[in-house]
Amino acid sequence: MSDPSIASLGITRLGLIAGEGQLPIHVAQNATRQGTPVVAFSVGKDNRSTLKRLCNGHLHPITPGLVDRNLALFRQEGVSHIVFAGKVNKWILFRDPRLDRRALEALKRLRCKNDDRLMLSIIEELNQEGFQVVSQTDYLQNLFLPAGCLTQTRAMDETDEADIRYGFGLAKEMGRLDVGQTVVVRNGMVLAVEAIEGTDECLRRAGKWGRKKGGVVVKVAKPEQDNRFDVPTVGLRTLKVMRSSGLHLLATEANRTLFLDAEAMIRYAEKHQMVITSVCETSWQ
Repeated sequence: MSDPSIASLGITRLGLIAGEGQLPIHVAQNATRQGTPVVAFSVGKDNRSTLKRLCNGHLHPITPGLVDRNLALFRQEGVSHIVFAGKVNKWILFRDPRLDRRALEALKRLRCKNDDRLMLSIIEELNQEGFQVVSQTDYLQNLFLPAGCLTQTRAMDETDEADIRYGFGLAKEMGRLDVGQTVVVRNGMVLAVEAIEGTDECLRRAGKWGRKKGGVVVKVAKPEQDNRFDVPTVGLRTLKVMRSSGLHLLATEANRTLFLDAEAMIRYAEKHQMVITSVCETSWQ
């Protein structure tokens, strides 16, 4: 369940800006369970039918770059607070650059267009228009897991532990630079670092260069993680891409990484002799 303290925020109607995947569904479920009406503004396509049902038909497909139109929809639906959830690929700016004048002006003001700068710019625009952006993790607390090895069928060896330690520090530095949150290491060598392509493509690239002969995937929160967006997330698809890429171990940051269907992930990993472990930063410094 989500944090009961958010009831004190006075949310009368929550606007969910929904990307792809299961996270928007979890947000809608948890918000409605605690009595908060949700309106979905859908950027992704793979979850629209479920979101429409959870939001009692209140769903609008939107284009992120049409800012004025989107603001008008938020006001039309009477939302007071907004939450972001789900995957929205940044390369949409290159492949489908439908931007209104307001979006173009905002982008021109940004000298650096990395993930954090883009999202903080969007949040600033929303705040100026009277909308309050709340943390997505307020509705996703049930998806965090504590430290510990989650699988039992394959043990980690010293090389795995050394690769986790190295990968953890490197991933934290990549996060500090706002490049990505995932790195892949094997035998002390970096096979891939996540950038604009996203986690799945990073894993596939690692499998290519590592010739599918093993590898440790490390995914962490940024040192100054803003929980309103881009919280590290793993799911069954992560493991399936890892397996097809020949990567055998997934290490995530304890209590700071969202697990989509952890039980299914554990069953899949154990079936295929993979390892999932959740670690604390202090243990791997």
